[in-house]
Amino acid sequence: MATKRVDSKGRVLPPGIYQRVDGTYEARVTYKGRRYSLYEPDLVLIKKRKVLFMADLENGVQGVTSDVTLNHWFDMWLENYKKRKIKPITYRNYQKYWEWYVSKEIGMIPLREIKRIQLVRFYNGLMEKKNPLSYGTVTYINNIVNGCLEQAEFNDLIRKNPANKILKELVRKEGKKKDAITHEQEELFFSYIEGHVFFERYRPMFMVAFGTGMRAGELTALTWEDIDFKKREISVNKTLGFAKFISEEGHRYIITTPKTTNAVRVIPMTTKVYDALKLQKKYQERLSLRQNIVVCGYRNFVFHTQNGKPYYPDLVNIELKRIVKVYNKEETILAEEEGRKPILMERFTPHVIRHTFASRQYELGMDLKILQKIMGHAKYDTTLDIYTHCSKSQVREEMFRCNED
Repeated sequence: MATKRVDSKGRVLPPGIYQRVDGTYEARVTYKGRRYSLYEPDLVLIKKRKVLFMADLENGVQGVTSDVTLNHWFDMWLENYKKRKIKPITYRNYQKYWEWYVSKEIGMIPLREIKRIQLVRFYNGLMEKKNPLSYGTVTYINNIVNGCLEQAEFNDLIRKNPANKILKELVRKEGKKKDAITHEQEELFFSYIEGHVFFERYRPMFMVAFGTGMRAGELTALTWEDIDFKKREISVNKTLGFAKFISEEGHRYIITTPKTTNAVRVIPMTTKVYDALKLQKKYQERLSLRQNIVVCGYRNFVFHTQNGKPYYPDLVNIELKRIVKVYNKEETILAEEEGRKPILMERFTPHVIRHTFASRQYELGMDLKILQKIMGHAKYDTTLDIYTHCSKSQVREEMFRCNED
């Protein structure tokens, strides 16, 4: 009679299950000539996993997914389920974010071995590293991962989606508040670039940005056909981005419809915006700038380089950063020479310009439904919650006004 195998605690081990030297348990399974090994730290878990694994083999699931990693499934999911449903620029962003954050961290894990705890650790790690990602960025990454794994569940490749409602497991950290810049900072910015040998050329574009609150991609996608000087209106009907691939036109620009249907809108020109666009027209005529670059069938871009290539959102952000950096460097040197404290300019982004526009209109008393329409928000709450922060001076003034004797 054969001696029964027992583990270190004296428990009898079922056929096909062994305890390893390090104390973990191994289940060996042979199915249709192929051998599999499963590992768990607990005897109860390895028994349960073996039963589930055998059921998967009988249902034909394991044969499909045994060698499929998360990276491999992501490629299949993106190509078959998303490519025809999302905009090319969104498709590119999915690829970029996966390559930057997911691929090398958890992408090589076999699809069926991904556990919820691994994803929680992964997301927390992204928010706690040396250059941490914001909660919003982690949410965007999870939207991709969750969609990918959800479809794997629908295809019976995994039993349960480990990313389902996982954000509630994370501790949301308060990111740096993106306040609107002050009137003084805005005036400082424009007084510096006006007439500047390098930065003057950007002045009309930033005047339009501050005067309309358009998204950077909407601003750079403007063509002169979108500008109606008679009616003093700007038609926002497309957005420009930068693609990973080179198009048939020989460049990487790409133009798509705006973010939402609400983003297609008409923005009335204020006098400052009208003057800025007229000034930009004069710049182009005086400098004889080329306007023959075609992007997705569009030409005659309002804001572009000397070679006729339209600016793209990242470039707008880069130039903003450069302007602030150069100004602060020059101001620091000048202040030291004059023996005074430097008046530095705060760093801001195209999104902060958009935020600033909305906050200014709110302070001036614009109806929030009208502001929602101008901003191109799909939801009223977005306008109400994000773009209606009152300035400190406004809070002070209102406090005294409401409490005067």
